[in-house]
Amino acid sequence: MDTKEYVELTNHRVGIEGLPSVFRRKYNVDNMPVRGEVRSKFYFGFKVLATDAERLLNRPLIVTG
Repeated sequence: MDTKEYVELTNHRVGIEGLPSVFRRKYNVDNMPVRGEVRSKFYFGFKVLATDAERLLNRPLIVTG
């Protein structure tokens, strides 16, 4: 199955499966130094925010006009 649709689906899948891997390797979410569900969600939320901020700052600046 070597169609354009298949290639797009596999690229989408790689992007989805890459995020948990990044969180595990770079942000060490498997060993968070907190206890409790609320604190864990709060701590994990900051890790997601850090990832979003990093992606926002590292993307190329698009100048129009």
